[in-house]
Amino acid sequence: MSADSTKRVLAGGGISVLGTLVATITLFDIYHGFALQGDPVVLTLLENALPLFLNLAIVAAGLVIVSKESLQVGFVTRTTKWTLLGAVSLLSMIGWVYYFQVRQGEIKPYILFSHIVSMGAVAGLAVGIYDGQRREREAQLAGERDKILALFENSSDCIAEVEFVDGRPIVREVNPSFLDVFGFERSTIIGRSLDDAIVPENGASEGAELTERASRGEQFEVENVVRETADGDERVLTLQVVPFSSTSSTGDIYAVYTDITAEHRYEQRITALHESTRELVTIGSVEGIAEATVTAVKEVLDLHYISVHLYDPDTHRLHSAAYSADVEELLGKPPSFGPGEAIAWDVFESGTARYVEDIHDDPDSYNEDSTIRSELLVPLQGFGVLLIGDEEPHAFDDTDFSLAKILGANVEVAMERAEREAQLEQQNEQLETFTSIVSHDLRNPLGVANGYLELAREGDEEAFERVGTALERMEELIENLLTLARQGEAIDEVMPVSLKAVATRAWNNTETADGRLEIDGQSTIEADPERLQQLFENLFTNAVEHGSTSPPSPTQEDAVEHGSTSPSSRTQTDAVEHGSTSPPSHTQEDTVEHGSTSPSSPAQEDAAEDDHDGVTVRVAPTESGFVVEDDGTGIPESEREAVLTQGYTTRENGTGFGLAIVQEIANGHGWSMRIEASDAGGARFVFETTR
Repeated sequence: MSADSTKRVLAGGGISVLGTLVATITLFDIYHGFALQGDPVVLTLLENALPLFLNLAIVAAGLVIVSKESLQVGFVTRTTKWTLLGAVSLLSMIGWVYYFQVRQGEIKPYILFSHIVSMGAVAGLAVGIYDGQRREREAQLAGERDKILALFENSSDCIAEVEFVDGRPIVREVNPSFLDVFGFERSTIIGRSLDDAIVPENGASEGAELTERASRGEQFEVENVVRETADGDERVLTLQVVPFSSTSSTGDIYAVYTDITAEHRYEQRITALHESTRELVTIGSVEGIAEATVTAVKEVLDLHYISVHLYDPDTHRLHSAAYSADVEELLGKPPSFGPGEAIAWDVFESGTARYVEDIHDDPDSYNEDSTIRSELLVPLQGFGVLLIGDEEPHAFDDTDFSLAKILGANVEVAMERAEREAQLEQQNEQLETFTSIVSHDLRNPLGVANGYLELAREGDEEAFERVGTALERMEELIENLLTLARQGEAIDEVMPVSLKAVATRAWNNTETADGRLEIDGQSTIEADPERLQQLFENLFTNAVEHGSTSPPSPTQEDAVEHGSTSPSSRTQTDAVEHGSTSPPSHTQEDTVEHGSTSPSSPAQEDAAEDDHDGVTVRVAPTESGFVVEDDGTGIPESEREAVLTQGYTTRENGTGFGLAIVQEIANGHGWSMRIEASDAGGARFVFETTR
């Protein structure tokens, strides 16, 4: 028998013994009055009925205390003490008075009655005070219980009241949040082991450890515990165990669960986004990054209708560069968007992300009847737009929008890096070209000059002319290198420039033979005048020298095969293939190559006005830039990309920088350039100067 059981039996037994003793005295009085003194039986019974009832009640109370195991030891102890204290106090008072009356030889019943009344009044006063205080405490406790109940019922945390029975956490009560989060009906969770109900199989050992700690009355908090709902879904929560009593080593507890599943998933997705960013920056092209972005959105954000539209400066539109299979299955290939055509263009132009909750309600939507109902649009500053859609309206939340913007920022960084690396690669290639020319092409004429210089020292007068020719060749190479390097630099300051004025000045500064220049209308563009003039000079020289109608010499035949129709002189042939803007003489070469604006000779002006057999060059403005075209033999489509390559030439002594310089000037302005065939069959250079 436990110590608590022993205390309960002794206390209840003592009360029963006391009741039995006084009941015996009462029964003896009945017997004495009726049997020995001959008192009327009814009167005798009435006299002792109430005392006997009270005596038997005392006996019954003792027996209840002994038999009822659920009674707490503290309650039993207090009840026994007060019972015995009351009996001893009354006995002492009556015995005290009765003793002195016996000593005096006279029993005074009225004195005994008065003392009994006084004792009863004092006892009643004490009970009244105690009851008043008890009721006050009960009212306070009721108020606290109401507050606790309100907190219990209205808390957003999941709370379960748990009682440990044989070490098992049995659920006695749960709040509404618990039922909402875990998906149980109240009747199916009450009376059930909490561990059996919500601890997943793979977390059984962890759950048993926490239960053992809670059963010892320990108060603690554990983060990131995984619990299972009634449907089998897993939730990530913070668990707080709060014992009912801080002094009890065992007993009931509150198990308080705070659902942090959303925060946990957000952190996981953020981590995955950062990992995907590390992968994005390793991709070397903007198009490759677009493909990887679609994959990242699908795998990391668990979204399905994704496309990346990149800006094309040539068409001034946003074209789909990558899109998910779900988009293709639902819509086919996504459309392209131009200015004012769709929300996507507004987002690209403004640089501000948007969440369209219902496309059907947005007047700026591309297709108001679209199957896609809600959409996240994130600008990729300067590159394009990331589009994420769903077939349901209001499909996304703030977390989706926030993560999409974070991914968009990461994609921008990756694309900027890829673009910088591409530029760096281009610069490295340019540097390699420069190095090749300096190390190889310059070494050849330098070696020639040194050889003929030795001959000149030995008396060969003609060797001096050959030394001069080699030095001129070196100067030409050096000037072209410097021009190419200078024209490729970005242009920070531009001004309104008359296309006609600059083109005319460039024509007058070029050896045009019997060529003719036509300029359509008046137009103004934003440009650097000197660099624009250099562009025109190179194009005019290329057109004039390639547009000759004279029969080609064997040297020219090589050039024709590569799209050249240069004049017969060797100096002119070099100029055609390598884009030189120089006339045959050395003095003229310097003038043209360095952009001299000296006026043309009267002979040139007359040639432009008279009938001629040479090439006609036309400069004309367009809606988005300008074109320079001629009626020469043109450039074969297979050679159009090659002729823009630095150092491209078919001649042993060519430089191949003329058209490369033109492209670098266009790049420096931020223009795009392409080569086409003119209506007359010649070459047509198209420049897009606005975006």
